[in-house]
Amino acid sequence: MQIAVHLMKIIRFFLCLICVLVTTQEALARPNVTSFFDWSDLSPSIAPGTLLRQQPLALPPFIRAKAWRILYMTRDYADRPILSSGMVIVSGYAPSQLSDRKIVSWAHPTTGIARKCAPSLRQSPTASILGFNDLITGGYIIAATDYPGLGTVGPIGYLVGKGQGQAAIDAVRAAKQISEVGGGSRFALWGYSQGAHAALFAATLAASYAPELQLVGAAATAAPTDLADLLHETIGSIEGRIFTSMTLKSWSLKYAVPIDSLVDSSVADVIAAVGNTCVDDLGGKLDALAAQKPLKEKFLNYNPVNLPPWSSFLSANSITKLPRGVPFFIAQGGADEVVHKNVTQRFIQNQCAAGVSVDYLVIDRMSHSTIAKASSAPAIAWINRRFASKPVTTSCK
Repeated sequence: MQIAVHLMKIIRFFLCLICVLVTTQEALARPNVTSFFDWSDLSPSIAPGTLLRQQPLALPPFIRAKAWRILYMTRDYADRPILSSGMVIVSGYAPSQLSDRKIVSWAHPTTGIARKCAPSLRQSPTASILGFNDLITGGYIIAATDYPGLGTVGPIGYLVGKGQGQAAIDAVRAAKQISEVGGGSRFALWGYSQGAHAALFAATLAASYAPELQLVGAAATAAPTDLADLLHETIGSIEGRIFTSMTLKSWSLKYAVPIDSLVDSSVADVIAAVGNTCVDDLGGKLDALAAQKPLKEKFLNYNPVNLPPWSSFLSANSITKLPRGVPFFIAQGGADEVVHKNVTQRFIQNQCAAGVSVDYLVIDRMSHSTIAKASSAPAIAWINRRFASKPVTTSCK
């Protein structure tokens, strides 16, 4: 018995040591925010999509591509000038004629709401781009926004659809201004989770916001659509508490509405702690799990769905109607515990009834995390067909 107890202590020690090493390694893999992300002139006269600054990003030698971190001007949800950072990667297989190059605007999933959580700050910044290798071998330019408030001065508009959608479009405009990149007017949108939300919003805005560009289609995996329904479905889970905390903290700052209208001060402190974590690596996930621990299943004093102005925020940032004339690919995990299948199913039915062309793929037994990799090859194959002007397929009956 004593031997077994001693063995368990040794096992626990090594597990703790592994956690510390992993957390330390991930922390080292996230450089600090630098002056690159700062820009003092936010004049409305600087057009959205204007490239302000660029710097080379190192890629592994086996990747046949060149990359840059960029800083560019965009517009927030209220159409005010705001900075965004991001990345531009141009494939070594891209056509030599710059105007013939195809652009994919990649919108990343949740990394966090703290400034340090920008994907372009990671030591391996392209690791989070789904289907990256397929996009490179396909000869694409990838314009990958960080979203305003990640890297740049915040607050980030987490799940604030208009601002993040416009940032995804303006990343394309900025990418085209790098002399070695170029690119034609045709582009596609591709996003996962938070990024799927941004990509779908961008698709609704593209024609009016960037008429000089031609959107060939938008692909989205695990897309949050009806935020009120998803709040109801997920609030009781750990993942739901983390994502709800990030959303409420971000909206409180972005819309300048005190969070104490929803929660007690002790809960507000916990929500702030969750908001200081980044969840795009193992160390960050462990931090977020620890930070949310004091939250109970019902940590909100009021239901935001019924409490102004939170109810208006939920409504404004839910996706209810996609534009006709733009083809869409939407992938859903059958066992997604964050973006529930039944919510997406209702959304798809409504879009089909409105005459929107949607190629809808459900992959059974896939969770919110596993659907990412499982859907990337079908999504990029679909994007390839859009650029090749192949007939559009639809799941609508």
